[in-house]
Amino acid sequence: MNNWTNEEAKKALDTIRKKALTDESFFELCLKNPKKAVKEVVGKDVPDNFKLKFIENKADEIIVVLPTPVKKNKTLSEEELDSVAGGVATWITTRLCL
Repeated sequence: MNNWTNEEAKKALDTIRKKALTDESFFELCLKNPKKAVKEVVGKDVPDNFKLKFIENKADEIIVVLPTPVKKNKTLSEEELDSVAGGVATWITTRLCL
């Protein structure tokens, strides 16, 4: 999150996804109180000013996260260019059929 390295955030999210896949009560905690879920798994607080939301994967919907639009006549910084050209997108589609 804003004071985490990319590697820390990726590792935390991977751990959370794995736990939510097999632990129904943790899955519900992610949906209801995502910051508490992160703290439970990682032991690190998510800053108060940082918004975090987990959503349930459903068979009848697709959620697409759009990038922040660039204002006209604005030159992108090197960091903005890197995030567009070499950014990371995670697509998770997991369905358990019992």
